[in-house]
Amino acid sequence: MLDAGCGVKPYEEIFRNFVDVYIGIDVPNSLSTNKSMKNVDVYGSVLYMPFKSDSFDTILSTQVLEHVTDPSIALKEFYRILNHNGYLILTAPLTWGLHEIPIDYYRYTEYGLRYLAEMNKFEIVYIEPRGGFWGMIGQKLSGYVYYWYGVPKTLIGEAAKRAVCATIQILFSTLDKLDLHERDTLGYVMIAKKVVK
Repeated sequence: MLDAGCGVKPYEEIFRNFVDVYIGIDVPNSLSTNKSMKNVDVYGSVLYMPFKSDSFDTILSTQVLEHVTDPSIALKEFYRILNHNGYLILTAPLTWGLHEIPIDYYRYTEYGLRYLAEMNKFEIVYIEPRGGFWGMIGQKLSGYVYYWYGVPKTLIGEAAKRAVCATIQILFSTLDKLDLHERDTLGYVMIAKKVVK
């Protein structure tokens, strides 16, 4: 498995028991820190990956595509390095504030992701929103609360902010389950298969 844009590899523990090899690729930039790059196995861009064609069974790319200057080239690269019938697991935001400035370029609808994938010869297996309107509002509100007046400087402040944020997220997640409006969402999860014709 290739974790494309891996950062600190937050998903490695989830997938490690299901794959033979877990490799992370990321590109250092002006926002990188020693901590954020210490788990990276290969330094490189998803636009020009230093791997042979047909090298991976699965590619995981979470919240990376909005930071890529040419997403179609990234999809072409994913297709190139995947084995025949390999899978791409990708998440991308629809609603999120500016982040990793200035390398924050795009937001994606379901239809934009579908177009990019199909244009680059992928077959869509699954594409679903990550929550609905209420979940989106809860996430935005808890983010605002957490960063209001800056990151807490004490353990008590940290615990208090986390407790308030958890309460907000539980409440809004419950509302989301009761009244799911998928047109307003944080983003999408897409699973696409490399199909060689």
